[in-house]
Parts: sequence; C-alpha cells; structure tokens
Amino acid sequence: MSRRTWVILLLAALQVAAVIPPRPIERVPPVPLPPVSAQAWILYDETNDLVLSADDADAPRPMASTTKIMTGLLAIESGRLDELVTVSQRAADVGEAEIGLAAGERLPLEMLVHAVLIRSANDAAVAIAEHVGGSVEGFSAMMNARAAELGLEHTAFANPHGLDDEAHFSSPRDLLTLAQAAIADPEFAEIVTMTRYRVDDAPDGTERVAEATNTLLTSYRGTFGVKTGFTFRAGLVFVGGAERDGRRIWVVVMGSDGPGAHFADATALLDHGFEDLRIIDTITRGTPFRLVSNGAGEDLTALARLQTLLFVNSLEPVTLAEPAAPEPEPAVVLTADLPGPTDALLWLFGGSPGG
Repeated sequence: MSRRTWVILLLAALQVAAVIPPRPIERVPPVPLPPVSAQAWILYDETNDLVLSADDADAPRPMASTTKIMTGLLAIESGRLDELVTVSQRAADVGEAEIGLAAGERLPLEMLVHAVLIRSANDAAVAIAEHVGGSVEGFSAMMNARAAELGLEHTAFANPHGLDDEAHFSSPRDLLTLAQAAIADPEFAEIVTMTRYRVDDAPDGTERVAEATNTLLTSYRGTFGVKTGFTFRAGLVFVGGAERDGRRIWVVVMGSDGPGAHFADATALLDHGFEDLRIIDTITRGTPFRLVSNGAGEDLTALARLQTLLFVNSLEPVTLAEPAAPEPEPAVVLTADLPGPTDALLWLFGGSPGG
C-alpha cells in the first residue's frame, strides 16, 4: 500500500473519529485509587494539564508550614536577598521548628529564605516577615494580596510560618497553584531541591545546619520539592511532585494521619499517577483528546482511538485544511512529541519505553 493511500486512510479515520466518540479498549480496566490517610488531596499532571484525581480539593483546611511557600516566594520577589536582616526578639521566641536565631544578630535575607524553605524554620519566617513587610501583620497583608493575584479563592494568611490560627487556611488546589507559581522562579526551584544548607554559626558559636524536612528528595526518584508541614490542627501536609521520563506530576495532601503519613500518601498517589494513569491508558479508555502540533503553529485536532494516534505519530506531519467539525473542549491535551508506535504499545501493555 502506497504512502499516499495511508495518508488518505488516516484522514478518513480522523474525520470519522471526529464525529464518533472513541470506544474504550476493554483490556485496559479501571484502576482503583490507592488507600491514603489524607483528608483532602489533589493529583495533577502538569505535562498534560490534567487533574488525574482529587478529593475535597477546594476544601479550606489548616496548611501548617506549607505557608512558607508564600513566605519564601515573597522574600525572593522582593529583590532584597543580599540585604542584612536584624533578628528581633519576637522572631527568636516564636517557637516550634527553628534554626536557632538569636535576637540582635544579623543575617542575609537569602540565608533566612534557605532556612525557611529547607528546614522550615519559624524564627527565620518571622525575621523575613518583619524585614520585608515591616511587621508580621504587614507581611501577612502582602501574602493575602499575592494570593488574590494568583486567584487563590480558598486561602487566607494570618502569619508567615503556618502555626495554627482560625484565620489561616488553604486548599489542595490553591496550594498547587501557589507552588507552581513559586517554582517558576529559578531561585526558589533550586532551594527546594536542597537537602542540606549551612547557616552562619550562632553568636555563641553553635553550628547551624538546615536539614531538609522533605525526605522524598532522597527517597522518591525525580522529586523536585517542595514543602512539608505539620501542626496538631492541620495534621501532616505535603506539597510537591516528581518528574519522570518527561512527565511532571504534582501532588498535594492535607490532613494525613500517622508517622510519615504525608510522605506515604504522596508516594502512593504519585505512583498511581506515573504507573496506573499513563496517558496512553487514558486515551484507550475513551477520553477525548487533542493532538497539538509543534511545527509551524498549525494544530492537528481529532478524536481518535489508539490506532489513529499511532498512525499520526509514525507519519510525517499532516495538516488538515479545514477541521471536520467543531470539537468540544478536550479533556486531555497531548503535545506532538509523543512516543513512537513501538514505545506506545509497550507503554500501553505495561512495558518500559525505550528499554
């Protein structure tokens, strides 16, 4: 069969698929959710702009030290990281997780940001707030203004550290949005991947080292951050994600219960995303999708089954002069750099693409 014939058949298949909903392949069964202890969570595939799964994703809850995502972001966005910060008595006395700051000592703002994002130091958070916002209250107002800019509808900040307060809360979806905005800053993104950071010694000579509270940085392949949290009201909280084989997935869990439960929940949900909810599987279950060309800005769009996807990927770029019919908003968006036919089939049936 000639190549021209293949192209004609492909175009015919695309036109038919545009009006006939794709039929799921029965051999790909639904995948149950893993058990998690979290009271609310969201699992998001950034690569394909798709919420894979969620539970009470918009429920406002205590957010604990994931608050410090905003604290660190505002400090970096201030452009004042090289300034020296004088630690107040209020900062030194805040309590709970600390890096051991002493009233009256002076440290670079950049060093305090590292202490906040890596060690989750409450004393450093208050010192940042007072320096950048003029006071804890002034900085909290800045946090709320930035939250409004980001469209965080279920979030309110009352302090820079996340200790329990009735007026201090967020939701899984809002924390995801905040973390994505923060990690878009290269400096923030670099800090939250660090497992250890040396802070200047205390005035009395005590050595101060910020050890990462995020153990997934060393225990879960591809983890890129971001922040942990715990208070008795909030339970265990985690905001972060991982990138594997070109696919980037985020997870937010709030209200996990039990030693290390936020890490166990995040791991289970990330595994679920990477292993159980692969994008080819999603397509074969009948989910509408749109294939977006990365060529000359022209889009090739269609509803199709896996076979059509494989043909599209194996031929040279094809451009339809006119769309067959208006399409509904797609549930999944795929970029043009899809796996080849062999890799796609391996992926579909549980193999390892490229290996």
